[in-house]
Amino acid sequence: MSRRKIYRIDAAELKVWRQLSEELFHHPVFRECDFETVQIVALKRNPEPRIVDVDKPLKYLERFIINNGNRSVGKQKLCEILKISRPTLNKWIADEFISRGQTKEPWAGHQSFDLKKVLEELKKQQDKK
Repeated sequence: MSRRKIYRIDAAELKVWRQLSEELFHHPVFRECDFETVQIVALKRNPEPRIVDVDKPLKYLERFIINNGNRSVGKQKLCEILKISRPTLNKWIADEFISRGQTKEPWAGHQSFDLKKVLEELKKQQDKK
């Protein structure tokens, strides 16, 4: 992820400079500071996360469902179907593009993904483009 752009302006250029300097002067941390050097710093917002090329994984998933039917699969199989890496899948889950599956099997720690649900979620991402 790229660095966010930093915007700086001198506080002395603002209309509220006098009120701001008085407020800072009364604060014990800033009593011995030079108020002519006060700057206001703002960071540019990060862009909203998105899937860059959702069409390919969507096509692969649709083809798999047509050939093999709807089923629940684990992370590794889902990565194979979508032809993406595990870190990419984990990022999509963290960014909530794909919701984590719930399983009723007795073994703990297994996440299953319903392919139809994943298909719907990826189509929503395609519509956002």
